[in-house]
Amino acid sequence: MKDGQTAGWMIYPMVAGSQFMMPLFWVMSGISTRFALGAHAAGTFVRRRLLRLLVPVITLGWFVLSPPQVYIEATTGQGYNAPPFSGTFGQFLPHYFTEGIYGFGGYFAWNGMHLWYLVYLLLFTLLSLPLFLYLRSAAGGKVVEALARFLVRPGAIYLLGLAAFVPEVFLPRGIPVLTWTEGGWTLGAHWVFLILGFFVVCDPRLRPAIERQRWAALLLAVATLAPLGFLAPTIDSLTFGSLTYLLAWGLRTINGWFWLVAILGFGSRHLNVATAGLARAGAAVLPFYILHQPIIVVLDYFVRDWPIPVGLKYPLLILAVFAIFALLYEFLIRRIAALRLVFGLEPAPARRREASP
Repeated sequence: MKDGQTAGWMIYPMVAGSQFMMPLFWVMSGISTRFALGAHAAGTFVRRRLLRLLVPVITLGWFVLSPPQVYIEATTGQGYNAPPFSGTFGQFLPHYFTEGIYGFGGYFAWNGMHLWYLVYLLLFTLLSLPLFLYLRSAAGGKVVEALARFLVRPGAIYLLGLAAFVPEVFLPRGIPVLTWTEGGWTLGAHWVFLILGFFVVCDPRLRPAIERQRWAALLLAVATLAPLGFLAPTIDSLTFGSLTYLLAWGLRTINGWFWLVAILGFGSRHLNVATAGLARAGAAVLPFYILHQPIIVVLDYFVRDWPIPVGLKYPLLILAVFAIFALLYEFLIRRIAALRLVFGLEPAPARRREASP
């Protein structure tokens, strides 16, 4: 959804944010996957993943949140993936469900629009499950221990980021799934970050190793970000396999890993505490991800032509998104069992019954 006004300077924070935003989601998903797997049997783990990830896509993504987003795109001339449409939302709905797939000439958003993250998180988790089970085993533990002994050496933790070079730098674009781009990175890179997130919590020595590198990683991230600001407008047009291509995409990829090491290091240093507030915020992350884009799209549909500066409109939109989500989450989502299910939340803990006098 494009606003009626544009701000050229916004490309710089957008480039910076895209370097770590979705990769951080995937690394954190890998970390949470390790804790969710725990000592559970594979079948139990898969059943819980299906409930948490697939149910929101089918119930909310297919039938509730995607139709209005696709309708707005089709009727406002955005022209991203949906064919043009003229008519009311009620008139549009039959076309949404019957006239092909979004992105392939139709309207039905099989991946739930922005919920593609949940679709591929489930896919990559299931594909990686044999590896995850191996790393959890006694034999895999020996491999993890050997790698950890090497990675605790000063600076060695940065070598993990080279794994993302395979899909980002060395594979040509166009390979189904692996080099499709979502969230600014190839899906293959997201898969790598998922596995790396799982791995870094398999040995207790790795977290302190990351923490010790936090300041160095931050300096490296900032230093290597500056050239990316100049490369951003042309990086997609570089010839695959050329020296310029390898250097540019290599710099872009390792910069992303620098950011991740810095963020994980500072998070480990300053957020490694168990508080009720953090637990509550953590539970709200998935519902917020599910709702944030539809709220933004619908709000901007009504305010995009308001005659106020975009520098004022943008923060007002962000504040409105958080306010609307907070109200929905606090008074509906976390309190209604059916909504907890479709938003991927665990059932609410049973309240203790007070003893009768």
